[in-house]
Order: sequence, then structure tokens, then C-alpha cells
Amino acid sequence: MKFKISDIQDSKSTRELTVSPAEFSLGDIEHDGINLRVHFTKILNTLQLKFEAKTNLQLICDRSLETFSYPVTSNYNILFKPDIEDDETDNQAIRQLNLSSNIIDIEKEVRDSILLSIPIKKLHPRFIREDGTETDYVATFGDSGEPENDEDSTDPRWDALKQLKNNK
Repeated sequence: MKFKISDIQDSKSTRELTVSPAEFSLGDIEHDGINLRVHFTKILNTLQLKFEAKTNLQLICDRSLETFSYPVTSNYNILFKPDIEDDETDNQAIRQLNLSSNIIDIEKEVRDSILLSIPIKKLHPRFIREDGTETDYVATFGDSGEPENDEDSTDPRWDALKQLKNNK
């Protein structure tokens, strides 16, 4: 995700890249590879870059601990200018353009924009209704699959322990 400034055409241009999971790590989150479309607008010493990154992340459900595929599409804008201070917001950044190095690297921005697309509460799609709301949580215990509502029921292991105590 490094580009030579001298290879970028003046005016507008577009590049598409496919980055494999081996080439790009998201820490402990697995992904199917990144499809990256980068739009450049180069005028004199100013370079505007807009990218769209698409991937499928393998997330672990907070409820069931099942792995599920979560599609992510993130968009980000970066403006490169010489003699400017770096600044950043949620969906855009201003970076200093170093013409002498002849390289711009957007790996950090791609990684951050994808990681910020991960929901705080990671729920398997079967726990989400068609309208986007989550289903109610029902705790189940044991093999019955029935919710435990009966407070009078006791674990049969306690009965076995009481018999052992009474036999002594």
C-alpha cells in the first residue's frame, strides 16, 4: 500500500489492488484479503487520495462464541500537502507530503479504517432481526435447551452428596 509519488499521474487516476492476508495483518482478526480501490487527484504539490477498502472479517460472536463472516466496506480521504501539520478525523486526514522520499504509505489508514468498522457488540447474524435490532438474550443451562426458570429445581448432584453425608 505504498505508492511512488512520481508514478501517480497528474490530474485524476485510479488504482485497484488486492492484498492477501499474508501481506496485511489486522492483528488477531482474520480476513479474506483486502480489495482496495484508490482514487488520486494530483495537482502541483498537492495530492488528494480517496480509498475504499472491502473485506470479510472473521469475528467471534460475543453470545455464542461462534465464528462468523462480517463484511466491511470502509472509505477514507487523505490530503497530502507539503509544509502542513498532520491532522485526522474519523473519515479523513491531512498528512505532510514529503516529495524527497517519493513514497506515500496508506497502510496505517487502511488498517485503522477497517478496525473502526468492527461493531462494539459482535453478534452472529442469527441474533439480529431483519430490521437490524438484536434478539433477546435467553440463557440456557444443561442439555435440555430450556430456560432455567424453576427456582425449586435442584441439581441432582446435591441429592447424591446429601445421601453420602447421611450414610456416614
